[in-house]
Amino acid sequence: MQLILEELIYKRFCGSGQLVKSLASFGGKPAVFSPEPPDDNQEGWDGNVQYPKVIYNFDLQANEERHSAGTLSVSLLCRNTMDVFLEKMEPLVRECLRDVILKPENGIPYCFAWARTDAFTIDEKENLTIGSEVRFDILEYPSQETTDPDPVLAACKYIKEIYPDCLVMGYDQMDEITEASASRPVVYCRLVSVEKGRETNTVAWMDGKIAVHILCPDSSIRLKIAAGITNRLSLDGEIIMLDHSPMGVKRLQTNYKSDYLKEGQIIFTGNFGLLRYKAKGHTLRHTPYAKY
Repeated sequence: MQLILEELIYKRFCGSGQLVKSLASFGGKPAVFSPEPPDDNQEGWDGNVQYPKVIYNFDLQANEERHSAGTLSVSLLCRNTMDVFLEKMEPLVRECLRDVILKPENGIPYCFAWARTDAFTIDEKENLTIGSEVRFDILEYPSQETTDPDPVLAACKYIKEIYPDCLVMGYDQMDEITEASASRPVVYCRLVSVEKGRETNTVAWMDGKIAVHILCPDSSIRLKIAAGITNRLSLDGEIIMLDHSPMGVKRLQTNYKSDYLKEGQIIFTGNFGLLRYKAKGHTLRHTPYAKY
């Protein structure tokens, strides 16, 4: 999976015309490498020019503090004698991964949240190499499908009916590379927790806490969609699940300023029932007896 994700990141960088025209070429391709670049004296550098170049590495190890599934490090390297400014290249790297979902074949979709950028220099004998390291948090958006009745799938279907132009992850078919845009925002529904509430003889009532993420580079579109979903949930008061049973909306909170990649703008609690399909019997603990 890592090799496939590595190729998708490579496609994003090489697909940026503005970034590519600032880079050197190796073997007729842009100087984008992972995990290590070729040696500067190795054959293949076009015009014997080795800079600027991009080197990226990623580590898919969960970081609970940052709520991420791993980190991506992108290094931009340039010589101080060249008429190229890293300050102009760094935003291009960030733009390549902004509001983009990469889905390796048979794998989990990933998003990238910019974390920080650090400048550095490498002082060699004859030349000074200047560079920038751009770090991203890698976020996983795994399938949230559970069992029937499925509160997340019901929420996805509900939102898709309200906004058919949106791509709803887990409901719509996704390509390897998906760009969220103003014309096609991406929505992701995530099951935060499930807690059992009251129960009756035939139904166990569950409270499912669901977070809704709206991915779009246009903040005004994100706000409109979040407000639209919130208002519709408030008015309807329930979501009809795939087994035609109702899921009542108990609590509803919308934060338009929240991190839409990590937290989501909408969090609501849906109350739904699990049918026992069979009446729950009661244990007879004390047998009454008659006196004669």
